[in-house]
Amino acid sequence: MFTILQKYLKRPALYERTSELFWNDPHIAKQMLAAHTSSDTDAASRKPEFITRCADWVASLDLPNGADLMDIGCGPGLYTKQFAKRGFRVTGLDFSENSIAYAREHDPSSNYILQSYLEMDFENEFDIITLIYCDYGALIPDERVNLLGRIQKALKPGGLFLLDVYTPLRGRDKRDSTSWEISPNGGFISEKPHICLNAEYFYDDVAEGCRTVIIEEGQVRCYNLWDCYFTKQSLHNETAPFDFSVVGFYNDATGTPYTDDSQTLCAVLQKGGA
Repeated sequence: MFTILQKYLKRPALYERTSELFWNDPHIAKQMLAAHTSSDTDAASRKPEFITRCADWVASLDLPNGADLMDIGCGPGLYTKQFAKRGFRVTGLDFSENSIAYAREHDPSSNYILQSYLEMDFENEFDIITLIYCDYGALIPDERVNLLGRIQKALKPGGLFLLDVYTPLRGRDKRDSTSWEISPNGGFISEKPHICLNAEYFYDDVAEGCRTVIIEEGQVRCYNLWDCYFTKQSLHNETAPFDFSVVGFYNDATGTPYTDDSQTLCAVLQKGGA
């Protein structure tokens, strides 16, 4: 046990992945769905007022009537349901069984696909693809390269890709930190009695990493989660090789005008755009 813990309590290398699948753990998946569908917090999904403004803004973009929209990482369909109400032909895609089941139950007008967006395979099918709530930055560089190729292929010529990310301001002046908690009756991360060791690590203006170590009777699990930072220039540099040009930059996914003091950045990109 000491040897295992000693390994996990070291600062991870930048972008280091762990073998455990955080989002697909059955207990965590149930807790995440509850967090997504709660209107009292924006810890998992943003609050309803933000989602409504986001859908209104997306509907105002230069798109054909009844445009084909795919929301990847759609979760329980909070955005997709609003997009459908505004006349889009909507496809939602997510790898969480719980979330897709919830979305299908609460939004029968949209099409929902249970699949990882890192494995999707569409060609010239969508007028716009959305990836919202900084999910793009949760991917490490090779995963982002994979995703950009799949999105570029899935979009129709001239189609739009809308995404939001964190900026380096999110981690500015923050320092590495650790904490721990004891849950004798189980909790969010595990239904079993456990001790949870948490650490946040900051890698200059590049990324932040969250390492969670769960110690249960007879086993130790470790999860590394990443949030990568982007500027307008770095996001443009990363997406331009995939034939994306910038339509506009904004502070968030409601179209708030861009300023240089925001912790979030939203980009609207165009496939083969001028």
